[in-house]
Amino acid sequence: MNLSRNATFDEEQSSGRPSFVVLQGVFLALIMIVAAVANSFICRCILAHRSLRTITNSFIFNLAATDFLLAVLCMPFALVSSITNNWVFGKVMCVLTGFLLSVLCIASILTLVLVAVDRYLAICRPLKYCALVTQRKSVIALVYIWLQAVICAILPVLGWGRGYVYVKEESICRPEFGKPSVDNGYTIFLFVTCFVGPFSIIAFTYVSILCTARRQFRRVHQAKTNVSNIDVHPSNSQLNVNYETTIMRTPENTVIGDEITSATNTSRVMKRYAPRLIQNRRRQKARGFKMLWIIVLVFLICWSPYFIFIFYSSIHHRRFSRAVKVPTMLLTFLNSALNPFLYGFLNGKFRSSLWEFLGQKSAFCTLKRNDESRVHHIS
Repeated sequence: MNLSRNATFDEEQSSGRPSFVVLQGVFLALIMIVAAVANSFICRCILAHRSLRTITNSFIFNLAATDFLLAVLCMPFALVSSITNNWVFGKVMCVLTGFLLSVLCIASILTLVLVAVDRYLAICRPLKYCALVTQRKSVIALVYIWLQAVICAILPVLGWGRGYVYVKEESICRPEFGKPSVDNGYTIFLFVTCFVGPFSIIAFTYVSILCTARRQFRRVHQAKTNVSNIDVHPSNSQLNVNYETTIMRTPENTVIGDEITSATNTSRVMKRYAPRLIQNRRRQKARGFKMLWIIVLVFLICWSPYFIFIFYSSIHHRRFSRAVKVPTMLLTFLNSALNPFLYGFLNGKFRSSLWEFLGQKSAFCTLKRNDESRVHHIS
């Protein structure tokens, strides 16, 4: 018993060292800056370019706005608390920031689910996509996301759970998770609705996308093999060309070819591809498969440690040291910095907008320097 207490004390002492505090502060500051800049640029691109104002990108905009608010409104309090090793903003601000942190984190997770469902419908149900995903339904889905986030976050304030407290090991204010028998199951409710359910939906949709994509590309490859085995004569050469073109124009294949590489949809127009682009599409398909697995793994890596530790500690009534809890907290914040790259910058139109923005800034700075040098020369 004494040995375990000494080990816990040594861990707390090591986590309270200046080197650990500095390392935590630096990582949190970097995550905060990247999340704020990257997500603000995603929002700017969607608002500034009419071609990016699609239904799917409204989900991406909601995700970027949520992560931006998380970086601007919540991470600075965590940064100050990690440096001072204490909460210096008062109890009212603790409740407010804890409530806001819960709302934004839950909204971000649920928006990831919405994006996954949208991709599933676009790739696995392409013929019904336009009927299922409408502007009115997308607005209802976004309203539901924020409504559920607010309800889940306000329940501890209304008495379900044990309220919002400052957790020194995590440097944030959040709901105090106790035993399910004590808090009437709020911990289990949050664990199921905000982690198990969303992750199950994300995993199911992306695995279904992978299976559908493999099946469709295999069907195209088999059909083209059959076409190549047919003897080409003047009488049937035109038929072969038309047959190949028809294969490449099927909605399932064109949608998969466009959507799977970036996991976002920016256009509902079905594109036509010539046979010479098949090899390039296969490479994009392979990259798309890897990207979908990365999306699932990033969500699992960023959120599962935090929720698992919370659930385990509430069941067994055990507190973990700061050296264990700080990385789990940083991973949840890291997800907000990675989302704009996973769901935004992998899209070609977002990248084009980025280069256009940087080009405008570069041209403006060059013009300004030339004007200043011209003025200096005249004077």
